[in-house]
Amino acid sequence: MTEWSRPVGAVESPSSEEEEALWHSFHITHVLDCLADPSKNRVIAEFSDDISPVFPYLNAVMPNLMYNPGANTVTLKRGVRILTFYPRVAVMAKVDGAEDARAQLAWFRELVNETWRRRREIEPRYERRRLLGPLDVYLLLPRLNCGGCGEKTCMAFAFALLLGERQAGECPRLMDEPYREGGQRLLELLGEP
Repeated sequence: MTEWSRPVGAVESPSSEEEEALWHSFHITHVLDCLADPSKNRVIAEFSDDISPVFPYLNAVMPNLMYNPGANTVTLKRGVRILTFYPRVAVMAKVDGAEDARAQLAWFRELVNETWRRRREIEPRYERRRLLGPLDVYLLLPRLNCGGCGEKTCMAFAFALLLGERQAGECPRLMDEPYREGGQRLLELLGEP
């Protein structure tokens, strides 16, 4: 399946924003069954441009992004989706078909191009970073299992946070002493105000 994200054709005079863009278009090459969840899809797409120069800048501004400079990839979770970006290819798991994949690619292309336009304001980070896991989040929560957030346990709340179903601020005890330091760190890692 090949589908371009925008019509291909002659452009008389590109806008300054288009000239400054790092990534112009993509096309979906495969829509397959997802190995992790048979009700979802695994999608592969190719890019018109090498987007890897923006990876260290994304690493500096995106919370909960996994950056692997050795493999030259970035991976992030968006809802239940797992999105991995290589210099010219995306491999996405747990997406809902081609339309959802196009939406994820369009969102990421906009993020890439906006970050690239702002790169002079950003100090790039070249060190490897990994995604937060449920245990990482759990250890920063109060671990009281009080149910005040609406979940039965703090571990269930940790999973809900990572899936984007809940916000850290929904924990009523997160900013109480002695949990405040862990709460502040968790808010930073999740990119919440």
